[in-house]
Amino acid sequence: MPSPAGEPPQPVARAHPAPVPLDVQEPATGAIQVPATPADRAAALSLLERARQNSDMHIAGTPPFRLDATFLASGDVSYVGSGALSETWLSGQQWRWTANLAEYSQSRIGRGQIGFDEQRVPAVPMRVHMLREAIFWPLQFAANPRLRIAATQWNGKPATCVLLGGELGSTVQSRLWNEQEYCIDNTSGLLQVKSPAPGTYLVYEYGKNLDFHGRFIPHRITGFVGGIPVLDAQVTIADAGSVDEKTLTPTAEMLAAGPGITLAAGQKFLINAPDSFASDVIQTVIVHAELAPAGNVLEEEVSTSADPRLSQTALDLVRQHGFPPALTQREVYVSVGFVPVAQ
Repeated sequence: MPSPAGEPPQPVARAHPAPVPLDVQEPATGAIQVPATPADRAAALSLLERARQNSDMHIAGTPPFRLDATFLASGDVSYVGSGALSETWLSGQQWRWTANLAEYSQSRIGRGQIGFDEQRVPAVPMRVHMLREAIFWPLQFAANPRLRIAATQWNGKPATCVLLGGELGSTVQSRLWNEQEYCIDNTSGLLQVKSPAPGTYLVYEYGKNLDFHGRFIPHRITGFVGGIPVLDAQVTIADAGSVDEKTLTPTAEMLAAGPGITLAAGQKFLINAPDSFASDVIQTVIVHAELAPAGNVLEEEVSTSADPRLSQTALDLVRQHGFPPALTQREVYVSVGFVPVAQ
């Protein structure tokens, strides 16, 4: 029934979300369940924490290191091509990292949580931000999260995928739109796949057995977004050795310029819009975006879409949206829900 003249169209009552499209990179393809007992839940959380203890390169007690990564970045974003990233980390109080990609180049010296740039940059490219998160602190999750688990095989070995942040008690046998996912080898406890949102996957390879003081480092990290490879990084690590103190000391000019823009990741937003195509379900598009501290969009791409015809509209809506300001540059995932309306 048409809406009365002059009134906006009304949402269709009891519309349900369309299922998440199946992605070839998705490891959790069936038998997804809420842990049946407290022991099952504790086992899943223990597996997550074991992987985090291995993967977090900035955790207290990590021996001083020099890590280098060369990578190839691609996709429909602003900065692509060959790049390099390096970090010398003596402790949480003394560190330095550099990165370059296309015309972007940055060198940052840290004192605790504060970093000072040799030459200030307006923003860090999405692929550089994505790679830093993937290397240095890939597992980020809240205490006591909602979770579901799925048994899978990865590289011929048993693994468990832990899906976080979904709907309480969901029995849907597929990934949910708001779930993040970590798939971990049951025996080694090593992170195999990280998926912060459906459509975006980071795959970790450990074939070169990079054993750094009992911590196993992936020698290769591959990123996929929207079904295509967008990041391919080769990683090496060694003891920091003798380091010139001058290279880890901000100059007077750097201190006078003030701290550089810090980076944050993991935040999610929800935007609803009327569906421009005939449908009786909510069609969702997830947009992966990089936000400046002021809240404006720096770079964006489609992570996955229930209806590809809505992808460009979703990108336009996200770019035009007024996101709240913050003190950091943020890597975010925006779920744009196209809600069916009565005609």
